[in-house]
Amino acid sequence: KMTSFTEKLDEAGLNFFNDIASKPFSEQCVSFLNAYWNEVSSQAEFIFSVGLEHMKKADMHAKGVSLIHLYEEGNDVDFDIGLFFYEQLCKFLDRPENAHWKGDEFAMSQPEMLTALRRKQELREKVDVNFDGRVSMIEYLLYQYQDVANPADFVMRSMTAGEEHPEIAKARHALDDVTQRIKEYEAEKTRLEALAEGTGVKALGAKNMLAQLSSSPLAEELNKALITAEAAVRIATKKFGGQSASSGGLDDDNSASG
Repeated sequence: KMTSFTEKLDEAGLNFFNDIASKPFSEQCVSFLNAYWNEVSSQAEFIFSVGLEHMKKADMHAKGVSLIHLYEEGNDVDFDIGLFFYEQLCKFLDRPENAHWKGDEFAMSQPEMLTALRRKQELREKVDVNFDGRVSMIEYLLYQYQDVANPADFVMRSMTAGEEHPEIAKARHALDDVTQRIKEYEAEKTRLEALAEGTGVKALGAKNMLAQLSSSPLAEELNKALITAEAAVRIATKKFGGQSASSGGLDDDNSASG
């Protein structure tokens, strides 16, 4: 294990860490993977498909948002929602249909089974790096992968690392575009459904437009675009992960900082 997971950050380090922790959950994942690609690249799929998705769902639960198009991605949750996040994550991994995520390939990513009381103590004493009473995605990731990572080391690596590889950034932006189009589609569908429940000409018009929307290939096209965009991010991450925008790749001397 790396030494001193709970090592205090100096003022500059804490400011840098807080800046990362204030970014959306998904950007915190990218920052973590940029810093520890050599050590955790094999876990990238779990981080994005399981960890990130459950953190977003926990945040939606906290905000009382059930429709994805109404959700603005957050950056942290309070301890009670942190407990909810771990509870839902463990339940997900215990389901037989999710056995793939519990395989040896993702052994590093398995959360430790703890009682709620013990988990809350861990959140307060270890996970909460900046002692703000909240849990960010970067704090969860550093705690989960503490065999290879710690806050002070993360700050040091991140401050010396180059910017995200342009191919990964390009794929992520394309995914953001598709996600935005899906949000717009869902928002319009929800608006029409609300209008269609009324009476009169407006309601009839809304029902007609809703029928057209439902029978159009748009939803299927957007779903296909989403799957393609998500796959493109995974492919770019696997191909270019650990490489900065300024370097063509990592050599042995630089591998510790990328």
